[in-house]
Amino acid sequence: MPSQTIPLLASEKMGKDWMDFVLPILWEGLCTELGLSAGVVVLKAEEEDSFYESASFGYGEDGFYYSFLNRGSDHWEELMHSPEPVFFSGTEFELFGKKTNAFAIRISYGQTKIGFLLAEMEETLVLPFGIFLTLFAEKIGNEWGKTKPSLGIQEILREGNSHSLYRKEIPNLELARLEFAKQKVLTILGPPGSGKKTLAKWIHQTQLPGAPFLVVESLPDHFGKLEKALSVWGSESRSGSLVLSGIQFLNLGQQQILSDWWSKSGYSGSLFLLGPEEIGQELLPEFERFFRKNSLVLLSLRFLPKASLQTLVQNIFEELCNSQNRSGLRLGDSSLQELVSRSYPGNFADLRNAILTGILTCRSNQVELADLEPGKSKMDLEIPDAEDLDLRRGTEALERQKILLAMRIFSGNQIRMAKALGISRGSLQYKMKQLGLT
Repeated sequence: MPSQTIPLLASEKMGKDWMDFVLPILWEGLCTELGLSAGVVVLKAEEEDSFYESASFGYGEDGFYYSFLNRGSDHWEELMHSPEPVFFSGTEFELFGKKTNAFAIRISYGQTKIGFLLAEMEETLVLPFGIFLTLFAEKIGNEWGKTKPSLGIQEILREGNSHSLYRKEIPNLELARLEFAKQKVLTILGPPGSGKKTLAKWIHQTQLPGAPFLVVESLPDHFGKLEKALSVWGSESRSGSLVLSGIQFLNLGQQQILSDWWSKSGYSGSLFLLGPEEIGQELLPEFERFFRKNSLVLLSLRFLPKASLQTLVQNIFEELCNSQNRSGLRLGDSSLQELVSRSYPGNFADLRNAILTGILTCRSNQVELADLEPGKSKMDLEIPDAEDLDLRRGTEALERQKILLAMRIFSGNQIRMAKALGISRGSLQYKMKQLGLT
């Protein structure tokens, strides 16, 4: 075993501390003592469906990006499904070294594939080294897993994010959860953007962790197609949850079919029905009894106490800062009061867009009042509504999101960013300047 790395392998640090502080130094030491030319450890990002470079060795300032291991490619899939190291010949693949070959080892946590380590060498891989690095990949997976503790129901209930704060303000939530466990059905009513789907997913996760969760936004008008669709959706969601949104649009025939399907189909899963506070449609008596027997009405943000709304704004701000790679950004007191005093017809959707505008517009370390004024800066790039046909603004918003993600994954290295984004470095620099990211 490499002698200089033994103290690091025996480090008392665990979980996130080990990943952040030990792994980068340990990887460099291992690559040096094993005589490797270059190497990288790529891992799944926390709470995101993306991967980032966790540790690297031998690439210099310019770095390097292995394009043949793009996620979803044939070589990526081969690596993610191989229990053994996968070799890449320098004569067939674009590697960093001119006379090297490479081998990669997937990193897993349980059944979850969370990344890989890749190393380049001039000599043929010696078997003991391969075994050692395979064990090291297991060590990385175990430490990564310690950063993702499994949450029990009570821990989930205490989860400190913006939606958990809002849930505390929902009347009769706990009673509805208990009834949902018995009846397997819950109707969630509320104004636009009040988080009906988010709440349904949270209840599903507390009651049926790991089970399928299927959301359907609209139902077929044709009765025969609706019956067939419900049968298919029921099979897909199995013992999990089926979520039907927009129940205010159901006509009498659809209401009858849905009621009959629930009572006669033998569906073993759970059902969420989502709609507005007031259902304008005429309702069949049996359908009304069905969806009223266990229901919740969500609050508009304007009904929240000021102190609760202020805490909510601060939490959403912190969440969005993290997602936009601006974790050091602060929200000025005047900006906080401005956000609290505004009205939000679209509730969470409008509030998040208002905060995101400030974050994207801000060019200092603190969001001020001027940053919250949409339209006063070319940086007003919050994601437009689906019905918004402004293609330019939507394209700029998407480009900004992708560039920010690349900045986070490659720690600002523009060569690696450009290769991953599929554009030249000059184009990347132009776009970053155009979007105010330089």
